[in-house]
Amino acid sequence: MLRFHAYGFLLTGLMLLTGGWVVLPGILVKKQYVIEEESRLYLKGTSNVNKFTCDCEDHYPAKTFEVEGTGSLVRFQNTTLDIATRKFNCHNAKMDHDMQKALKADKYPNIRIELLETKQDAKHFSPGNRGWFEVQAKAKLTICGVTKTQQIAAKAQILSTGKFRLVGYQSILMTDFGIDPPTALFGMIKVDNQIEFHFDLSVRVSEVVSSQG
Repeated sequence: MLRFHAYGFLLTGLMLLTGGWVVLPGILVKKQYVIEEESRLYLKGTSNVNKFTCDCEDHYPAKTFEVEGTGSLVRFQNTTLDIATRKFNCHNAKMDHDMQKALKADKYPNIRIELLETKQDAKHFSPGNRGWFEVQAKAKLTICGVTKTQQIAAKAQILSTGKFRLVGYQSILMTDFGIDPPTALFGMIKVDNQIEFHFDLSVRVSEVVSSQG
């Protein structure tokens, strides 16, 4: 089961590298990606009494996206990923309820991440390279109907042909998205405004095989 520790996202994310394919400037190429089962996405936060981690347990089907490369800059289209707000598991029933209430799960059932572009040194896609390298990603994050563009720093590794690992995290302020940090016990327990979305993703990217009738 894919476990998403709340960030969703990110970054987000995040997540899609062309890795090794030749992508020509000005030409959109269709690819398909799958987030593998061993991936983890999660949210970490603190309150005035403890620390907590929330997992989102969900499955993500294969999706098709479009990619355009211009040297070390890669731009994406159709990379939207929706994460079910009610899939968050904070390992405490009261915390689950308070977090879903804060995220307005009834009105906004999904958190949405859209990858826009990544920047990385093209030399890391050379044949046989299996080392870690830095990736700078730009993504749109939508929570409770509020959309903000985020710059996300991550580390990536080519695991095999067409398979990549992406690791990183992003800090956000809940109030930036119109979220009131959850409280409990008549306000005696207060969740801090800043939370971290962590991701450790294994992503497989493949060519799109067009069917011919």
